Amino acid sequence: MSHTEKQIKGQAMGHNGIINYEVDVDDNKVEDLKILKHSETSGIFNQVIDKLKQNIISQQSFDVDAVSGATVMTQAILDSAKKAVKNENVQLTPVAKKNAKHQTTRIRTDVAVIGGGEAGLVAACRALSLGQKVVLVEKNGYLGGATILNGSNVTGTGSKVAERIFGKQIDQQDSPERLANDVAVECKHTNLPQLTHLMAHNIGPAIDFISEFAGLDYQKAQTQTPEHSVERQIELPTASSYEFIQKVSKAFEAKGGKILLGTRVEGLTFDSKGRVNGLTAEADNETVKIKAASLVLAAGGYGANKQMRGPESKGIDYYGPMTSTGDAYVFNEDLNLKTHNLDWYKVYPHGVQVEPGIAKLTTYASKKATDMGSIYVNSDGKRIVNESDVYTTFRDAILNQSDKIAYLLMDERTWKEVYQLLVLHDFTENEIKKFFEDQDNRPVFVKGSLDDVAKKAGINVTNLERTVDNYQNFAKDGKDPEFGRDKQYLHEYEGHTYYLIEQCARFATTLGGYSADPKNLELIDKQNQPVANYFGAGEVVGGANGHDSMPSMMNTWGISSGYVAGASATQNANQHKVEESDDKKITAIVGTNASKSYNRRLLNAMKNLFDSEADFEIHEIKDIPLFNEDLMNDEPLAVKELANTIEESDGVVIAVPEYDHAIPAALKSTIEWLSCAEHPFKDKPVMIVGTSLGIQGTVRAQMNLRQILDAPGVDASIMPGNEFMLPQAANQFDENDNLVDAGSEDFLKQCFDNFMKYIAASEVEEKSVSVS
Repeated sequence: MSHTEKQIKGQAMGHNGIINYEVDVDDNKVEDLKILKHSETSGIFNQVIDKLKQNIISQQSFDVDAVSGATVMTQAILDSAKKAVKNENVQLTPVAKKNAKHQTTRIRTDVAVIGGGEAGLVAACRALSLGQKVVLVEKNGYLGGATILNGSNVTGTGSKVAERIFGKQIDQQDSPERLANDVAVECKHTNLPQLTHLMAHNIGPAIDFISEFAGLDYQKAQTQTPEHSVERQIELPTASSYEFIQKVSKAFEAKGGKILLGTRVEGLTFDSKGRVNGLTAEADNETVKIKAASLVLAAGGYGANKQMRGPESKGIDYYGPMTSTGDAYVFNEDLNLKTHNLDWYKVYPHGVQVEPGIAKLTTYASKKATDMGSIYVNSDGKRIVNESDVYTTFRDAILNQSDKIAYLLMDERTWKEVYQLLVLHDFTENEIKKFFEDQDNRPVFVKGSLDDVAKKAGINVTNLERTVDNYQNFAKDGKDPEFGRDKQYLHEYEGHTYYLIEQCARFATTLGGYSADPKNLELIDKQNQPVANYFGAGEVVGGANGHDSMPSMMNTWGISSGYVAGASATQNANQHKVEESDDKKITAIVGTNASKSYNRRLLNAMKNLFDSEADFEIHEIKDIPLFNEDLMNDEPLAVKELANTIEESDGVVIAVPEYDHAIPAALKSTIEWLSCAEHPFKDKPVMIVGTSLGIQGTVRAQMNLRQILDAPGVDASIMPGNEFMLPQAANQFDENDNLVDAGSEDFLKQCFDNFMKYIAASEVEEKSVSVS
């Protein structure tokens, strides 16, 4: 290592604990950022850390933006590393960030998907595979949504994948009808049967599709839970949803799909008939406007939004992503979409509170412990449940305790197995070690003799000893007269060292949501009418699993609903291609050849305002040469192209500056070409607008232009009245070319609305003349 090279180590406090890192510096330049150890959620961390590192190196600064959705973690690294590097007297020379100026990006596509979780990715892949152009927008700087915190376990009912895993004979014991019945029994028939039917009948084809599309190698899930009446649960080799998200997103992009991360949807756009036809989103220094034939809403739930949560969630820890804030319920507000059961949550009994109100799941570890004979006790030292019963029974037993807490008691041989599963699923060794060391705060993790663990946890010692003695006898006899636990799970405790782990109810998933047509998942409004071009998938659509879902069923709903929504969005988009578009094609002409023009900015403002309800395209005249009658037999290509564009349009908007009380020579010359070599203006509806630095806003130029457009050989159909003349142009636009004066904007909207009506009336008159 040369004398200019430094390896600077440091620590940052992430969301889940300490992050150890190293910054490699050479000649006062950051060469690398290495993460040595962390306890963050790997599925999120692995996606954002490379992006953070690239930004630091490219800008040679730690004053870069934190990654959206992982703000706490990434900002902590930035702040800590900045201080560590400064303490080593390293003088970085920041590189100016490119494209710092705010810009507007417009995208046209067949299908736009809102949300990059499991359901959104499957919907996007399905539409892409059916020949659509697809764009997926995700507000976070990473993909996965709530799914990224879950395992990959899902049901394989009806799939070729399940037949391969379980064998044809065993697989034949299962069926969509059987799965649907299990769902109904588990949720006590609170489910919407038609949505459950859709889920049960589509999960097989969906698993086969996504497995082939993304190269997913499902295998038998290590845990087959008793809620399912037959073995049908499958998972990926890593048992992690990150494998699913990583492979599916990679395949989607490799096959032509487009993903926009850090792009937050702020609103929807509508065509002239009020139908959804796109969205507006905000990214870093960028407004993104997407126009699409079909939209799929897969924006997830609202578990992290305490204002939206109902009383049922009170006192129950949340373990989902803090980005599940219910954004869709804001940007969909004007649509008056129908909702149901927004106070329903999927509550699990297996959780450990890692900070106030926040929990991590221990489902796999807890299930392993009970399979090996562990018991659940309350603060009074008494058993509370059949430890091998279904999860809902556990949940109700824990919630019935006055403190809503239970404790899982196990011996040392069981703890070794449990420990491995905790580390595999979202816990770190250091984190668990700290739980045992900190006896003053939750969560309760204690070990020792039975007397020790009872006292450390604040449990009634006498009752706990009696409970264990009774259980030991039950295990010897192979009978559980207290709760009727199955003999195969009655195992005596071994040794004299016990482990006691707190278990609390926790939730991540909301089970209510928007209502959707069970045939195609088209969203429904409060009048029970389908919302054209708009489909839902995943957690944002509730009902398929009712008030409680079996294990693996939220992933089952996410994948199956995404599969159906993607196909429905495709069918809808294809129908749009067959039908004639209702969008009017507007050709907007910048009436000058100047490189800087306020009238160009005025047309940009109009495009920002009206591009959702019309196909509004801006055209320049700067490449059209001065009119010369000698060139009539050698017509310039630029003239022909503009003439064809005007001919194919439904209407024309001309933004005209004022030069010496008249229109610019370049515009006059262009119209001369278009009234001699070509005649595209004949009977074409035209709207005239203009802005100038003075107070009259191109009034004389507009009058001049009206006279010219009315001349023989031009014969345009000029919209009467509605003169939009914007004075004092220098003060009328913001940096994004939006009008700053609300009154001017309202008047422009009124004028353009009248123009659209004028076009429609002209078309009716033309058809009438044609028929007569």
